[in-house]
Amino acid sequence: MLELLKTLSVQQIAIFTVMLALAIKGTVDFFTWCKGKYEEKFNKDHSKKNQEEKLMEHYKKCSNQHDETMILYENLNKKIDNLTENFNTSINNINSKIDQLTMSDMHDIKGWIVEKHHTLIKQGWVDDFTMDTLEKRYADYKAEKGNSYVGGLMTELRALPHCPPEN
Repeated sequence: MLELLKTLSVQQIAIFTVMLALAIKGTVDFFTWCKGKYEEKFNKDHSKKNQEEKLMEHYKKCSNQHDETMILYENLNKKIDNLTENFNTSINNINSKIDQLTMSDMHDIKGWIVEKHHTLIKQGWVDDFTMDTLEKRYADYKAEKGNSYVGGLMTELRALPHCPPEN
């Protein structure tokens, strides 16, 4: 190596050193370029695979949430159906009780008018206040779908005088 240095001039050694440095730099640049292309190729595939895995994970999560939501929805619908059924049953019971009360009131009015009829026919006259009360109660009786029996009694009561006899 010493003999080689003795045979070459300083200028030739400098050119050789620069050429060697350029060759090393070119080789390093070439390997860096190859490495970049390699990573670019395989990172794309890895990136796609990673993205697909994330999408599948998100899809499964959404699917599970959808299933849970559907279960909650079905349970809520069952509760609403039960509440509606209970409400309808309650309304039917209330309507039945109202019908029963209406019938009871109608019978009470009928009994009261019949009793007043017997009393007033014996008495032979009816005062204005009692007649007004009888008319109002008879209107309630008709509104509650009472029969025509009381209508005949009311006709007889309307025919009575409105002041007591003079004797």
